[in-house]
Amino acid sequence: MKVIDFHAHYPSGRDPLRRLVKACEEAGVEVICLHSLGRLRGMGDENKLVEEAFREYPDLIRGFGFVSLGRDDPSVVDELYSRGFTGLKMFKPAKPYDSDEFFPYYEKAEDYGMPILFHTGVVARNPVDRELRATSSYMRPVHLDRIARCFPRLTLIGAHLGHPWCDEALAVMHHNPNLYFDICGGHTLWIALALMRRTRYDAKPSQLLYGTDVEPELYLRFRHFWEVMLPQLGFTDEEIRAILHDNAERILSRAPRA
Repeated sequence: MKVIDFHAHYPSGRDPLRRLVKACEEAGVEVICLHSLGRLRGMGDENKLVEEAFREYPDLIRGFGFVSLGRDDPSVVDELYSRGFTGLKMFKPAKPYDSDEFFPYYEKAEDYGMPILFHTGVVARNPVDRELRATSSYMRPVHLDRIARCFPRLTLIGAHLGHPWCDEALAVMHHNPNLYFDICGGHTLWIALALMRRTRYDAKPSQLLYGTDVEPELYLRFRHFWEVMLPQLGFTDEEIRAILHDNAERILSRAPRA
């Protein structure tokens, strides 16, 4: 079975795209969504790098452009749409995600049909955090609840199942059909345990997405982890296919592309 990796980043190090394409072939990745983090990773203009990647490999790569909430003008959404980005990536906002002043960004994304992936949960420290006024509390899963209710045609994805607020993420997802969460990142065991507790309550397989958020050399390892873990959590073969492929395919089929 092919998988769709809904959460990956532009690889660091040498030969990034060659390594990415090779790893996708080995891990059976049909489509991979590359999420830019702007200039926060010290790689220059990452939006430009991601754009070059999806133009070089249009069948494999879909691009999510970085928007710095409260710092970029909302017109950046128009620009990213015109450049062929599929969706948007939100990370380290200047205020909580559901602040009124961010609604113009969400209105534009909804109008363009661009899904938004929000980092949710505790985030690693960075030397520029003080300048950015960054705090993990602004990125709790519950801050997506109001956005999902106010913009019912907008597709929202929370990253990492909101770890460590996984139960909060699942409860919010349960009440919002346009809200999804991915299960990627370095806390996969704890994400799996949260899913196990709530598999037949509010951990809806139709709203979960597979992702890796690692360097290409680990793509196959993460696929193996979830292929072994998901059946043990009580998900059926059909539900596993939805998580690993079909849910993402449904979202991407409605989204713009270059």
